[in-house]
Amino acid sequence: MVDELARAVTAGGTVRAFAVVTTRLVEEARVRHGTLPTATAALGRGLTAGLLLGGMLKTGERISLEFSGDGPLRSILVDATPEGVVRGFVSRPRTHLPARDGKLDVGGALGRGILCVMRTSLEGAPYRSIVPLVSGEIGNDVARYLLDSEQTPSAVGVGVYVDADGRVQAAGGYVVQTMPGAEPATAEQLESNVSRSATPSELIRAGLDARAVLAHLLAGFPPAVVEAGPVRFGCHCSRERVGAALVAMGRAELADVLAGDRQAEVICEFCAQRYLVEEAELRALLAGADGGASQ
Repeated sequence: MVDELARAVTAGGTVRAFAVVTTRLVEEARVRHGTLPTATAALGRGLTAGLLLGGMLKTGERISLEFSGDGPLRSILVDATPEGVVRGFVSRPRTHLPARDGKLDVGGALGRGILCVMRTSLEGAPYRSIVPLVSGEIGNDVARYLLDSEQTPSAVGVGVYVDADGRVQAAGGYVVQTMPGAEPATAEQLESNVSRSATPSELIRAGLDARAVLAHLLAGFPPAVVEAGPVRFGCHCSRERVGAALVAMGRAELADVLAGDRQAEVICEFCAQRYLVEEAELRALLAGADGGASQ
């Protein structure tokens, strides 16, 4: 099954819904970051939530979610675009806790804290919103953000199924929203559909793709207008950005590196890509820094 985000509008525009399958990209994130099962579930839910919120943005915008808690995981940081590209990491990828109620204990791993959401665009100042974590389970926390900051009642579900050897077998999620003008009966029908539904990971394990998840959640509503597109794990780190970061350290720091190891290894937090910068390149960066300072 392909990783894909689907969007739907029904009930005369008073209901909109998003569903996403993220199995492959969450597995890629697990491999990149070497996460243990609880950390894998936490990161996967965060990546899924990022894509769902990113799907609500306009072209040129970007959304960042930072879940910060007092649990052993500490934090999850995710960055997503409306084009379906997401990246992210957890502070402590080797976090794993005993299961709670038969499920990976993401809430216990994250603990109490806050969710900070930042939306940026090519034009205008960034929009930043902070809400307290409801449960640390990600889905409820995103629903709280949508209600408090966007004034949009939403049902949010995100889930990751990890098998016995730690690999991701199913991952995905959904957001279902009532928009202004929705009839009370519409909201009641949505609540009934969501409450009777299996979890996102169970739906995906049963073979439902993103479009089918939407059809399942919108049962009983008029046929929806649906559009869908691929999603993937992607990072915009590059050797050029690494060079700029090294220059930003300052001339003295670069000179110390050259006097010592004579090379620098830089690891991108978001995707775990390793960059080895050899002596010749470091000297070129130092020369460039000197040139920039003299202008």
